[in-house]
Amino acid sequence: MSEARSRPGKKAIATRARILDAAAYVFRMNGYVATRLSDVAKVAKTQAGSMYYHFSSREDLVEEVLRVGQERTSGYVRRRVAALPESASQLNRLREAIEAHLATILEIGDYTAATIRILGQVPDEIRKRRLHEQREYGLFWRALVDDAEAADEIRSDLDGSVVRMFLLGAMNSAPDWFRPDQPGLSAEQFERQCVLVFTEGIAVNKVPHDRSLETELTAVERGRAVCAELAATEHLAGSAQRILDAAATIFREKGYAGTRLADVAAAADMQTGSMYYHFSSREDLVVHLLLAAWKRTNDLVRESVNALPAGATPLQRFATAIAAHLLSVVQSGAYTSALMRILGQVPEDVREQAVAHQRAYVDYWRQSFQDAVAAGDIRDDLDPSVTVMMLIGALNWAVEWYRPDGRLNPQDLVNQFATLVFDGLIPGTPER
Repeated sequence: MSEARSRPGKKAIATRARILDAAAYVFRMNGYVATRLSDVAKVAKTQAGSMYYHFSSREDLVEEVLRVGQERTSGYVRRRVAALPESASQLNRLREAIEAHLATILEIGDYTAATIRILGQVPDEIRKRRLHEQREYGLFWRALVDDAEAADEIRSDLDGSVVRMFLLGAMNSAPDWFRPDQPGLSAEQFERQCVLVFTEGIAVNKVPHDRSLETELTAVERGRAVCAELAATEHLAGSAQRILDAAATIFREKGYAGTRLADVAAAADMQTGSMYYHFSSREDLVVHLLLAAWKRTNDLVRESVNALPAGATPLQRFATAIAAHLLSVVQSGAYTSALMRILGQVPEDVREQAVAHQRAYVDYWRQSFQDAVAAGDIRDDLDPSVTVMMLIGALNWAVEWYRPDGRLNPQDLVNQFATLVFDGLIPGTPER
């Protein structure tokens, strides 16, 4: 057969691309374990048998979805940065990378979300290869941050790795909530706002060194004590709590569709039938899990803010919400991670119950943000809803990378995030 005849034609190339797009969506919604090639074929509007012309197996297909998503993002960002003139500052290279990363993940959101949700579910050999590529891209970002710091263009009192991970967390969470085709900010405006928030910060008055969060962290400890008292009055049976803890881990690892009650029962070290004493069905269990995840963070944030001194400023109230949310996330990791990974996969009626709580929580944050703007503590050229969602996304993402036994304890992490968000990356003197 000639070389020309062996090359795939335009129709085959288009079909392959359509299958990959469909697969990214299905893997995002169903997880890896519960996805069948026939599911992908249905979304791609092709025959299941014809899938094998392009992909030999589900493993072959999922690895290609992960590879294409990673390479499209990494390649586009690298090309955008490389196209800058040699005279471009290191800070401008970092800004360009932020805008380019956001632009591509908003365009291929299913690939980004699928990677986040299923990378831990795929076979080990696939995961290892994809993690290698992921680390290579992480090193590219590390170099951007390190080069900007070495050039004295960004502050040196922030941990470069922490900066990088918070940035990527804020951006990678965007496909789950930002819709460029909806009224509000365009994709380009969103990209610029993300750059503004993390390079210049949101506070009006800057500080030359790390902000002191002693008052805020003390309020969080008081809030934690109140939450512990409230939990003690709810009388959740020990076995029910054990089931929820196990469910958080299993749903996180297998996704919603790939999780059976028998899996959760085994992880909780009990008989499957015993679970029905506490939860009537898998749907009932996942409702309780999602609501528990929101309740843990919501209660700690509100009780911590309530524990502030009477004269606390709106900025202190907002900073306390940030501190409480981040500490809740890193200390209740499996719940937060499960929530992030399966919320888009659960039945509509289940999701609506969780989303109703999410809306109330986001509204609480938005009001706190707007109070600080009205007080002149936070700049007034930021979209409150978008800024709040970016910050919550960055905070939630910490569960995927932060290790409490690492070089930063949880309080150090809070201080790093507060410095980054309020004062930004660009070093400067306090405004008078």
